[in-house]
Amino acid sequence: MTNVPRMHRRQAGLAKTTLLWLVLGLVALGLYLASFTVRAGEVAVVARFGDPRRLVEEPGLHFKWPAPVDTLFRVDMRTNVLDPEADEFLTSDQKNVDVDAFVAWRVSDPQQFLKSLRDRTGAEDKIGQVLQSALVEVLNSGPFDDLVNLDPDHERNLAQVREDVSKAVRARCNANGYGVEIEMAGIERINFPYDNRRFVESAMRTERDREARKITSEGQEIANEITTRARSEEATIRDTAQADAMTIEGNGIAESQRIAAESRKVSPELFDILARLEVAEEAFKGSNVIFSNDHWLVRMFDDPTQNATGDATDSSGPEDDQ
Repeated sequence: MTNVPRMHRRQAGLAKTTLLWLVLGLVALGLYLASFTVRAGEVAVVARFGDPRRLVEEPGLHFKWPAPVDTLFRVDMRTNVLDPEADEFLTSDQKNVDVDAFVAWRVSDPQQFLKSLRDRTGAEDKIGQVLQSALVEVLNSGPFDDLVNLDPDHERNLAQVREDVSKAVRARCNANGYGVEIEMAGIERINFPYDNRRFVESAMRTERDREARKITSEGQEIANEITTRARSEEATIRDTAQADAMTIEGNGIAESQRIAAESRKVSPELFDILARLEVAEEAFKGSNVIFSNDHWLVRMFDDPTQNATGDATDSSGPEDDQ
């Protein structure tokens, strides 16, 4: 009989231990269901009975009411690239082109994104439809030549077509309230059906020829400008050189006259002889002349000192011989 109370006490203790572990397990389960972790590069939206109520952007551990009261939606905030398969479109002049386009997008408003698109699959489906309609609108608004013309001065070239596609996709997504930001949208590659290849080759050849003529004309214009400038510089240099030469020549003549005048003061007799010799040399240049032995010119070559003395006493010698 004494063992019965002991068994009751043991059973009561076991029941209390079991209840305690059960409570601890329920608390741990509640904490597990009520806690969540936000990773870097994403945000969490807590919805109360399906209605987005709270936006959690800070990475780390956070808490919410367990489901079904609060539901957690994770939204990736990184940039996504949508690259659908190439499709065929028509230009305004009814030329077929196969266009491979892309869209780079990211979530800008997580709550609006969940309301309108729910997830990435829904987002890519809607954005893909917007891209297709934008391509139809932009490509059909211009001729085929816009896609093969590389001239930056052309009214509408491929670069402008790409920019128009990007603007159209961005405007439509904003108007639809998708809660996304279109960072870039455009044409990645254009393929031409076989029927259009000959036309494309002809258009590109014409464009290259026109570009070559333009470059040649610009080069010729630059060459003419350089030639004109070089000729002008040549004339300027020649005139400057001639002016310098005349100045140097004048300075040389003046200097020679100064030296001659100073030298004449030192030996007037010698300079008188040299002057007569220069006159005789100029007078008889290229001629054969015979003089007598007693001519003053002959005497001057035989004995310049005596001749100089004779000239001083007989200044009429040259006039008499003549």
